[in-house]
Amino acid sequence: MGTTKLDRIYNKAKETVTQNEKVKSLLTEVKAKMDKINTDSEERSTFIYQIQVLVRMIRAHFNGKYSAFSTSTILTLVFGLIYFITPIDLIPDFIPALGLTDDISLIYFIFRNLAEDIGRFRSWEETTG
Repeated sequence: MGTTKLDRIYNKAKETVTQNEKVKSLLTEVKAKMDKINTDSEERSTFIYQIQVLVRMIRAHFNGKYSAFSTSTILTLVFGLIYFITPIDLIPDFIPALGLTDDISLIYFIFRNLAEDIGRFRSWEETTG
């Protein structure tokens, strides 16, 4: 049985988290894709907010400013962002109204499953201003 798209993204995430230059490149690609998304709905605005939180979490971790994340949390965050920028989705992004559905669902899933880590990070962010 061949590797699936999710396997390839997971392997890319494992490789990315070990190299700061790849992390920087990922964050640049994420920003470029976010800039193209029309925030004409509450769902999309929430999605962009969630992506921005994940970006800040990864940036704080890799800049050495926040070190409370487990390896699996960082890997999950990077996986989510790589999935977001990967052009071949389960539902292609260019399909109007449905294109971001799988991306939104995955990021929502990550937010739910990492709620404690995200909450602690947001508290830390608020106190460090």
